[in-house]
Amino acid sequence: MTEVATLTAARGRPRDPSLEARVFDAAMALYAEAGWSGFNFDTVARRARVGKASLYSRWPNRGDLLRHTFQARWLTVATIDTGCIRGDLEELAWMIARTLMGPYSEAHPRMSLDAAQHPEMLDFLRPYSEATIRHGRAIVRRAIARGEITPAVNPGLMMDLVVGAVTNHVRTTPERLRGAMEAKMQDFISELVEAVLRGVRATEKTENDKKSGGLSA
Repeated sequence: MTEVATLTAARGRPRDPSLEARVFDAAMALYAEAGWSGFNFDTVARRARVGKASLYSRWPNRGDLLRHTFQARWLTVATIDTGCIRGDLEELAWMIARTLMGPYSEAHPRMSLDAAQHPEMLDFLRPYSEATIRHGRAIVRRAIARGEITPAVNPGLMMDLVVGAVTNHVRTTPERLRGAMEAKMQDFISELVEAVLRGVRATEKTENDKKSGGLSA
């Protein structure tokens, strides 16, 4: 055996750079279709065209795989930072809208069902969920630090307003109106963010009035 062949054999086969992308796509699609009860390595491996040994070498159990799948294919709020609160909120709203209108949209109702029926799944997803909430609130805290909005604004409440409004808008729109909803999504998001920021400005005015002793006579 030549020296090159010996080194190649010792190192093993080269790592497939597309493997994780295929696995995450297959895992996200499977969870959206079957939920936690139908989420397993056998099906993910078959759909991703990889061996189960490759899965186990990266993710020791299906909960670990699901968490990394959500980090890669669901909401990636940590990537949002446009430098201004309006831009950040619009990007967040669009991220939620695209996720809920995308190919894995049924993962959202699956999570609600699994939360009640399979609490162990929540233990696996908790690090992802907590990080997502933390990154969302960081959007507001950065805006406060930049002086764009008042420190009186509750970061959690602002996130609830944006996330809740987009989620409700997408999930409650009838199928026959989906096309029109998607076509007008930019208008909806712009109006939503403006309404939230108007509320913030009203809060700031109230705080200023309190500091100045109320409205002038």
